[in-house]
Amino acid sequence: MSRYKSEQTAYSSLKKKYVPLWRLDTNTMTVTHFNANTQTEESKTYHTDFIRYHLHFSDSHCPNRLRRLVNEGRIELYLDDMELKVSEAITRQVELWKQTDGCYQKAVLSGDAEKMLGLENCFVYMAREAVFECMVYI
Repeated sequence: MSRYKSEQTAYSSLKKKYVPLWRLDTNTMTVTHFNANTQTEESKTYHTDFIRYHLHFSDSHCPNRLRRLVNEGRIELYLDDMELKVSEAITRQVELWKQTDGCYQKAVLSGDAEKMLGLENCFVYMAREAVFECMVYI
């Protein structure tokens, strides 16, 4: 069951009742939009862990923000934007560390693919920790 539903509704001829235009289910990470023109529901489910963390954090710490985004019909745009920006921030930070880390540079020069992969994984987890603190848990 969706925890957040928009106040704005439209009549669904299929369900024979008024339904919210937007719904957000924080457990399944699904945004559902009822298109009044086509009388269809369109759903988008998010799969990244940082969207899950952000939704659960927001649900417990700032539910009014989620409620406002759902009411304004901007929740999908907001989550898409967050997904893109968090992924890009992690990638940028990992690339920066790959260019500046001496151990990684030595592994590249020696062609040690296993060492390179291990360091890249380490960089990803370090970047996630920093990025999550700044961008996800807000």
